[in-house]
Amino acid sequence: MTPVRRTLGCVLRRVVPVFLLGTAAVLTLAGCGAHDSTGQLSVTVSSNAADHAYEVKVITATTGKVSEHQRVFPGGTANFAGVPLGGVTVKANELCPQKTTVKNGTVAAVTLTTTGC
Repeated sequence: MTPVRRTLGCVLRRVVPVFLLGTAAVLTLAGCGAHDSTGQLSVTVSSNAADHAYEVKVITATTGKVSEHQRVFPGGTANFAGVPLGGVTVKANELCPQKTTVKNGTVAAVTLTTTGC
């Protein structure tokens, strides 16, 4: 191997890792890293509902599947984090379903009641 090739090989072995590390740092600082595509939802069960716990379910509009669920008593509130962004339907047995849109940076809020379906 010639001295020039040997020197070039040593330089490349040192420069490439530094370049890759620098590129990763720039992308992270520039906001090109992972993006959280979930939001928050607050669901209140009306205090005029029957006196038992309700299984509140959050169903995404895109998949039609249950994203989150939690038991809530009348007058209580359940806070959900990690809800997929976009349209959702919130349901509980015997209560009127509600639709809302979950957005990044805000907390969507709905109240489930026994009237107005």
